[in-house]
Amino acid sequence: MAARAGLVFTALLAFLASSTPLACQQGERPLPFPLSTPNIQVFQAGEELLYEVSYLGMGLGSISTRLTSVDTAHGRRRIAAECLIRTYRGVPFVTLNTLFQTVMGDSLESVFFRNKEFFPEDSAYKYIEYSFPKNQNRVVVSETFDNDPSWDKKDTLYLEGKRWQDGLSLFFFARAYAHTTQNRHVPVLMYLTKATTTIHFGVEKEEEDIDAVDYDIRCRKLEGETGFTGIFGLTGGFEGWFSDDAAAIPIRAKMHVLIGSVHIELVKWKRKGWKPPRATD
Repeated sequence: MAARAGLVFTALLAFLASSTPLACQQGERPLPFPLSTPNIQVFQAGEELLYEVSYLGMGLGSISTRLTSVDTAHGRRRIAAECLIRTYRGVPFVTLNTLFQTVMGDSLESVFFRNKEFFPEDSAYKYIEYSFPKNQNRVVVSETFDNDPSWDKKDTLYLEGKRWQDGLSLFFFARAYAHTTQNRHVPVLMYLTKATTTIHFGVEKEEEDIDAVDYDIRCRKLEGETGFTGIFGLTGGFEGWFSDDAAAIPIRAKMHVLIGSVHIELVKWKRKGWKPPRATD
């Protein structure tokens, strides 16, 4: 599972570590917070984003994300999101049909994570779940198959007193800090492996062109390193572009591999009051 999901997480991480400056888009409110604090405006319940993943112009699959709930009641923050990743029919070497779910806490750290992956050769779903027992400085990683209830595996990792991200929560963590200018070394749990993603926020402004929009989009570019190597020679180096507005929508990303680059591009979105900021505005 870890190898098959490596492409998925690496592709996402290319977006996760991109950044955005302070300008606001029509429909998005100004940013009344210091540059060192997260931009909570990026979290709009019901937001849906759809991306296509391609290599050398050939479509490999799709990545769709959805913010399922934003709860700030009882003096705490709980933000829930999910991500569905599918490869297209006929794509060689890898077949993915995987749903990721995360819940983020007060500091946007992961407080729950679940991965549901379909294995067509077994006609079965495998579930991987992270649970974080309160005040125990550890995460329990559980694995089960829906066609074999007796099969159950559990591992424990100690958290070293750090706030950790899972592969999906990191996507939203980076968006929330995308308006800052700073370098961050973010602890990330990748299955049973601890990794560090280095994020360089606030690199430079650029204009980006995607097929879904008939004008250039005002963006901010960022470069970074995921801290691990994935399948197909994914080296961990990435470039990403986020919309230059308060929503900090990931627009496009590029992940470097040994023989070229994997590209990820926004193709459809659903967010109240948002459209990509025009570069000439």
